[in-house]
Amino acid sequence: MRVTVRALGLLALACMASASDVRPLFSEDHPANRKAALALARQAFDTYCLQRRTLSLPAVLPDALRLRSAVFVSSMVNGAPRCCMGSLYPTQPSLAREIIASACAAAAVDWRFAPIRPTELQRLQLIVSILAPPESITDPKALDPLVEGVAVRSAKTTGVALPGESPHLSRMIEWARVRSGAVAGERVSYFRVRAVRIIEPPPGRTEASARPGREEDE
Repeated sequence: MRVTVRALGLLALACMASASDVRPLFSEDHPANRKAALALARQAFDTYCLQRRTLSLPAVLPDALRLRSAVFVSSMVNGAPRCCMGSLYPTQPSLAREIIASACAAAAVDWRFAPIRPTELQRLQLIVSILAPPESITDPKALDPLVEGVAVRSAKTTGVALPGESPHLSRMIEWARVRSGAVAGERVSYFRVRAVRIIEPPPGRTEASARPGREEDE
């Protein structure tokens, strides 16, 4: 999937210090947290598509969703990317609010695709990617593209290729550079991106019958 990163303002920069790695709370050992994150993303996504409004924060949430973390929400149709939006750093007071914001953005403002139509909803497979804080690196060529993503910070903005987006590291680096707006020969900063992915069963399959999505959290 391709990814667009929301611009980081002063609020996002202030959020970095308090961000922590919450991925262990969404491992296969915590199915209730995984289910809650995915259900919240789906509810926010569908609510925006059908009613063009932002879902209100549910009164009852797992404690894990009250923590702060960056997140991406994306969707696929027949295995092809349909939309993806999120941020490299948390911009909201909680992971729950982050999921809601990213789901609404994915449904409506991913500039690479037309807004999601209500008639598409039943055919889309949602993915929630919960990120660890990015790690500054000097050489992105040492990354494992199956379990690590890459972020590129240019003079213009930041671009991200999520873990597993491509099995070819050179392609992921190229994509991240393009998404960052870096010009040819520009010196940029690189970051390692780790995430745990929570994937809906394909349309027409139940959670029990679908194979669990690979967790890119190594």
